[in-house]
Amino acid sequence: MISGSPEFQAKTARLLTVTIFYPLQVTFNNATHIKNIFSENRRLNQEVATLNTELSRLREMAAENERLRGLIGLSNEFTYSLIPVRVIARDPSAESKGIVVNAGRRDGVQMWMPLVGEKGIVGKVIQVMNGVSMVQLIKDPSNRTSIMSRRSRTVSILETENGNNFFFRCRSHEDVQVGDTIVTSGLGGIYPKGLDVGQVKRITDSLNPLFKRVWVELSVDFDHLEELFVMLLSPQWQSFRAEFDSLEFPK
Repeated sequence: MISGSPEFQAKTARLLTVTIFYPLQVTFNNATHIKNIFSENRRLNQEVATLNTELSRLREMAAENERLRGLIGLSNEFTYSLIPVRVIARDPSAESKGIVVNAGRRDGVQMWMPLVGEKGIVGKVIQVMNGVSMVQLIKDPSNRTSIMSRRSRTVSILETENGNNFFFRCRSHEDVQVGDTIVTSGLGGIYPKGLDVGQVKRITDSLNPLFKRVWVELSVDFDHLEELFVMLLSPQWQSFRAEFDSLEFPK
């Protein structure tokens, strides 16, 4: 090629360009193009992840605002003083007997104060620390809550054997029907009268023919507790005790 004529050298150069160097150039260009595609794809994926994160945050804010609007409506219905709290920990067991909320002694929370949510009664404070409080849920099998039918005023005690199925017992002749709303009775000194507890779903016979078992579906979704209210109510028995202590008996 070096010693050939200029025409031969030019022809040979064109041949080498077409057969050897051009495919290498095409391959290099394709590799660069593919690299750019991967880079662009990575950038787009990052943007999608960022947008999805922001969308999730906005959805969570919208859901929280909806819950808070419900709680604000609830607070307007009560004449009691309420402390808004958030659930910061919960019992990990299947029964989920208790929760921890982010308010304590410094916020005015005291032992036995009741907690309510948008849909009804949740539980009572059983331990108070400076900035947090432990709450026993009404679904705890060891808990006993005095309840009544809003329609017929039949009074009983809410029970559960497993933390999932709830019932109360009453005499067979008592007027209780499926669909009745069950509320707190005001007895027992913890919960004020009339707080929503649940609704009667079915009625079955008891082993004792004098009684029947009434099954209740609770109003509150205990698997999704987030924002609640502590009711600033001291137990009624404290006022009763003060009254008794003030009495003077003849000697």
